[in-house]
Amino acid sequence: MGIIQDNERKSGQGKRIYRCFMGILLLSIPLQILPHLWMFFGMFKDKLEVIAFPPSLFPKVFLWANIGQTFEYFNLWNNIKNTMIICFGTIIVQVTISSTCGFGLSKLRLKYANHLLLFFIGTMMISNQATIIPTFLMMNKWGLINNYLSVILTFSAWGWMVFLFKNFFDAIPDTLLDAARIDGANNLGIFTRIMVPLSLPVFAIAILNTFNVVYSQFMVPLMLLPAKDKWPLMLQIYTATVSAVPWNQIMVLLTTASLPLIVIYIIFQRYIVEGIVMTGIKG
Repeated sequence: MGIIQDNERKSGQGKRIYRCFMGILLLSIPLQILPHLWMFFGMFKDKLEVIAFPPSLFPKVFLWANIGQTFEYFNLWNNIKNTMIICFGTIIVQVTISSTCGFGLSKLRLKYANHLLLFFIGTMMISNQATIIPTFLMMNKWGLINNYLSVILTFSAWGWMVFLFKNFFDAIPDTLLDAARIDGANNLGIFTRIMVPLSLPVFAIAILNTFNVVYSQFMVPLMLLPAKDKWPLMLQIYTATVSAVPWNQIMVLLTTASLPLIVIYIIFQRYIVEGIVMTGIKG
């Protein structure tokens, strides 16, 4: 819902406030886009031109070979593969567990459902930094260090997702479920045949937010995946920034990491914003 409604824009004060907001946006949006453009064009520059002062936006000559050389030097395709395995593996595990948990808390009339929900929400107050050492010790005991599964399991425990699904399922009328039970459907059939088709928007929100969070993670993969051939893209970027790597190659790395998130946000912006609005919590 907009801050200023259509009928308010016609009044004198509403029109002035609307024009003020538009003026601020017209000034601030280019300032926010400019660093991304400088990063994008920086990957086509020479290693001296990219650090020249005063900086220039467009390169004198577009060096397209920088992209191929960077991908070959860092073996980026392997990092991209690792990132996709972690992201999509986490999405499958997390969305499955969180949706069924939210269904149980919302529709199965569990005795301590509210207490369980409070417990899940309470885990959100504990930062990843506080649990990284216990998580490492646990995964080491299970023999999962340098295994994608260690990162996938760590990211799959997210109370926000349970809260998201539970709130959405609460809005679905219980009469639909009662009618299905009269027809002989069990809880699994009700979930797969009724709840999932009616909840596609919240599933889209869950998938997009999970991908966004897991894709950007750094600390957990650094601790659980010490082998370089298992590193996701973010760890490779960190290695490049602390090493003697030319800045034009760093721009290639940063652009490669940023493009998927930018494209996904542009395409699915409505679902991402809706996920924040539905819970009032930024994932």
